[in-house]
Order: sequence, then structure tokens, then C-alpha cells
Amino acid sequence: MSKILITVIAALASSSALAQETRIVSGEVTYRERMALPEDAELAVEVLGFQGAGLGSFFQSTGGGQVPLAFEVAVPAGVEGELSAAIMIDNTIAFIGETVAIAAGSDDVDIGTVWVSGFTPSGFQTTWLCGDIQVGVGFHDEMAVVETDDMIFQLPQAVSADGARFASEDGENEFWSKGHSAMLRLAGEDYPECAAVGADTSWTAQGNEPGWRAVIDGERFRLDLNYGDDRLDLSLPEVEVFDGAYHFAFEAFGLSFAVSDRLCRDDMSGRLFPQTAKLTTASGVLRGCGGDTIALLAGAEWSVSAIGSETLAEPGSVTIEISADGRISGSAGCNRYMGAIRLGGEGGLEIGPLAATTMACDAPLVQLERQFFAAIGTVDSFDIGDDGKLLLTADGETVIRAGR
Repeated sequence: MSKILITVIAALASSSALAQETRIVSGEVTYRERMALPEDAELAVEVLGFQGAGLGSFFQSTGGGQVPLAFEVAVPAGVEGELSAAIMIDNTIAFIGETVAIAAGSDDVDIGTVWVSGFTPSGFQTTWLCGDIQVGVGFHDEMAVVETDDMIFQLPQAVSADGARFASEDGENEFWSKGHSAMLRLAGEDYPECAAVGADTSWTAQGNEPGWRAVIDGERFRLDLNYGDDRLDLSLPEVEVFDGAYHFAFEAFGLSFAVSDRLCRDDMSGRLFPQTAKLTTASGVLRGCGGDTIALLAGAEWSVSAIGSETLAEPGSVTIEISADGRISGSAGCNRYMGAIRLGGEGGLEIGPLAATTMACDAPLVQLERQFFAAIGTVDSFDIGDDGKLLLTADGETVIRAGR
């Protein structure tokens, strides 16, 4: 479960608070727990953008008010963001929710209800991949806090002659780490051996004719020009957000770099990227693409609306969900399926092999499922339409169309 522990701020976190076009993101925060908030409870909402840039925040005492709690955040127009919400009691996070993606645009957005749930603080959290499930594991008061997409398990430390073992009294839930590997059992189900997942937060952009490459890694900006003949390693300046883009000025070197949340197609390979980059030097402007291609596919679930030339009568019965680490899963109409995807250097896409459950279904669903598996097995590339639809293609022809 990807939960961000937001740092509460009363103003924007960067110089992006310049005079610029803004829009309002509004909504309300609530929870399912049956409890009343004390008078000193506070609502904190934060929107972060490219590389964690602060886009806007909302911080307000509830004054004895109860959920749902309304909020409005002013953010720069034209850029994407991720909204996090938390309810704080005694300056400590008591409830927190999953991040909510905010698409780029200029219109005000009402995102509706943001659900938060009780928060259990844990120490440094690591991410583990156990077969097809990804979990976060942290530690608090000599207990392991294991977080999945659906549940949080608190496991007390157990006796072990090797490694660190945490288990429930009934043995139904267990996490046993041994260096870079671990064993996991949840609700009595044993998962494949877990491997620690390292987080890479660097971001890369590149362009052609002449070839250049830029890497933002933490507080550093590394730039290769003229196919690597000229190199710079600079401190990353404070970001400014205006005209729908993130701007970094390197005045001492006569350079500026801008990143916008606009789809970009590499002009040599044809590969798609989630962001457009512009590098301005003393001699001219170089354009290129940035980000990780998988980001275009990963995230919210895709609902299949057409297979081949046939439009589905019930969009949403067939779904596709792709993770940032290259896993694919969803519903084929009747059965659930899962597998892996691989992106080729030239923008190609390979899906499978896929595994599926074997539930019995009515004949129409069986036929739909066969059509879907036959189509997805031929996919060799993908595209994003002007309407934001996902187009899975085979030999240049669209075989599956899906939207969010």
C-alpha cells in the first residue's frame, strides 16, 4: 500500500507560488471508523507534482467539526499532481489516505470523497515483492507493520534462530526476513519467496540531433551534451512552476530546463514518454522526452471498451491493471488473470504468458474471455489516443481499446 506521510505546511513548499494561472482542487475527507474527532484535530491536504515539488496545500483546524471535512487547494494550472490527505491529532497523524492522482488541466476539479483510515506509525519502511503481491514492511514498538493494498497487519516478534521473524499467535500471519529475502504468510496463505525492492527516484530525459541526456537525481542535475562529449554535474536549483511547466534555471551556465506533463513521442524510435522536456542553451533550444514509459500504463485500472471491431456491451467487465514493476492483472470477463509485461527499446510491448483462474461462466462470458485472451496475446505495441484511451496494437492495428 503506497501511503505518503505528508509534511504539513501552511504555505506552498517551493517558489511555485509565483503569479500564475491557478485552479482549485476541492473535495471532502472522511473515514469509516465510528469515533468523534477532538476539538484540536486538524485537516492537512497537500498536492505534490514533478519530483515532489509542492504545488499547493490546505491546513485547517476542525474546531470541533466532524467528518466529512471539506477542503479547497489552489494549484498551478496545466500540471499533474498527487493529492494526499491526513487528519492530525496532537500534531500526530491519526488518519491518512491513499494518494489521489490529479490530471493536468486548467479547469477546477472536484475529486469528491477522499477516504482516510487509522494510521499506525512505523519506522523505516521497505518494499518487498512476494510473487504477484507487493507489501510494505515497517517496524513500531517491536512489531512488524505489514501493509498490502487491502489490509494492514501488526505482527509481534517471534522466536527465531535465523533472521527476524514476526508472527501472529495463531500462525495465520507471518513475516520472516533473512537479509535480502523473506517469507510471507497472510490469512493462512503462503506466498512465493519475497525479494527486497530498491526504490529508484531518479528521472531521465533525452533528445536527438544532437544527442543529449539529462538526469535529475535527488538534488543533482547531470547533463550530457553532444552525445556525451560535454558533461555537467550541477546542483539542482529551486523549481518554478508557470505556463504549465516546471522550470529550472542554471543562470551561471546560461542553461534552463523545463518539464511539462505532456505526452511525448521520440522522433527517432517513436517510443512514447509521459513528459516533454526542453533544454535551452546559449546556442539554441533542444527538445526531447522524459520520464518512464511504464508510467503511461501503470496506475488506475483500464476498462476495456472494444476488442477488435466489436464494442463491448458492458464496458468494465473486462479490465487491465498494470503496475510500475511490470505486472499485469485484471478481469477477462469471467476469470481473473495475471502475468508480466515487457517494454522494448523501440516502444514495443510484450504481454504474457498469462495465468488465469478457472471458474465456470455463462457462454457469453466464456466467448468474451476467449476473444480477449486471443487479442491480448497478439499485442506487440501500444499507443495513447488524443482522447486519452489506451490502444493495444498488433501489426499496426488496434486490437484492444480501453479507458479510465
